[in-house]
Amino acid sequence: MKTISRKQYLAATRRLEELINLVDDNTPTDNPLTKEFLQISDIIEEYESIHYPMEDSK
Repeated sequence: MKTISRKQYLAATRRLEELINLVDDNTPTDNPLTKEFLQISDIIEEYESIHYPMEDSK
């Protein structure tokens, strides 16, 4: 996957906030909104793993 810019990350978080109101546990996995929700979640997760890594709490 290509590098995600901060601008793309912020757009993804805004879109995810919109989708949270449209997609729930009862939405079929083949629904286009569910697919978009999962793709955007992956984008956000990838960006945050690079820019906001979680520290190992040992």
